[in-house]
Amino acid sequence: MIRRHGWHLLFHDCLIGQLRKLEEAVARVKVHDPAGFAANANVKLFNALSRLILETVPRDPNCDEYRQGNTMGPAFRHWRRAKIGRRFRLFFRFDSKARIIIFAWVNDKDSLRSSGSKSDPYAVFKKMLLRDHPPNDWSSLLDASKADWKP
Repeated sequence: MIRRHGWHLLFHDCLIGQLRKLEEAVARVKVHDPAGFAANANVKLFNALSRLILETVPRDPNCDEYRQGNTMGPAFRHWRRAKIGRRFRLFFRFDSKARIIIFAWVNDKDSLRSSGSKSDPYAVFKKMLLRDHPPNDWSSLLDASKADWKP
């Protein structure tokens, strides 16, 4: 299990799949462009996600900037989101008593396109929660999450 800043970090399959795809894309770029791979958009996104997941969010997951208010409705106010630039949102939940952060999903162009939403990651994530993938209930989310993603 990954521990950062006193928090146990867990990952839902929705995010693990996305991170693995990004890792594969980064590996391909490194092979094809070893000198300039750092400028690739996938490499930059993977590095930004890794920093958010491993350092920034675990410093203070209850930080005001992660609150999304009623954007997805009052039933989902307990979800937090960290912004990556203007385009990406990383969704997560945490339990202060158990010192656990569960990272659930980050929007990507494929998920937005397949949902019919061109630019609203909040609408897409709300639909996912309504389909219970990832679960909205903390204990179900905890049961469905893993500690096996490593950057």
